[in-house]
Amino acid sequence: MMQSMLVIIDFDDTAAVQNVARLLLDRFGDSACSEIQARYTAGKLKFRDYQEMAFRSLPVDVARLREYAAEAATLRPGFRETVEAARKAGADVAIVSAGLDLYIDPVLQRNGFPDLPVRSVRTGAFDGPAASLTFSYPATRPGCPEEYGVCKCRAFAAALDTRTEVVFVGDGRLADTCAAARATTVFARSRLLEHCRANAIPARPFDDLFPLAAHIASAARLGANGARPA
Repeated sequence: MMQSMLVIIDFDDTAAVQNVARLLLDRFGDSACSEIQARYTAGKLKFRDYQEMAFRSLPVDVARLREYAAEAATLRPGFRETVEAARKAGADVAIVSAGLDLYIDPVLQRNGFPDLPVRSVRTGAFDGPAASLTFSYPATRPGCPEEYGVCKCRAFAAALDTRTEVVFVGDGRLADTCAAARATTVFARSRLLEHCRANAIPARPFDDLFPLAAHIASAARLGANGARPA
């Protein structure tokens, strides 16, 4: 058993094939949402403010957003195998995302992972209009840029001193870059992979998550033989 491995996986565009937040905003957003998105793209809004404003602008009930997320989003090939490999090895896996629980939780539940630990932005309304949404940020950290809403480093800061290996899996440039710089093993795609290559951060590229599942299984075998995982 490999009690010393921790695997942290981003959600949008990583655990999920799609950016589920964007999927919802594109499906239900109107002109008000488009204006908010334009302001964010132009650098006039921080990510945290943009996300709150955009979701509150949606003219639908929160229940419909949850329902559509579960229907339309898909988990990346190899995700199930990754969780199974981790459970078999005794490793811990968690989703850590700057996205919202209102869509992350339904997608995981729909796919059979209702108990997978999730650290994300928490929304305080699951009934009623999206305009009534409240937001809380239990996964922030003093000194971490406030705009992220979630500090991914906080999810494994203590583990760096107590675990043999901390694996981070992500795709973005916001909170992912700090986490990639601190983790012991990085799997990266898209903008995070570009960042890692530009900053000499060792990273393993991925399209699906089967290489991650294989890495966990291999590390468990090495650990069982008394060796330090690669």
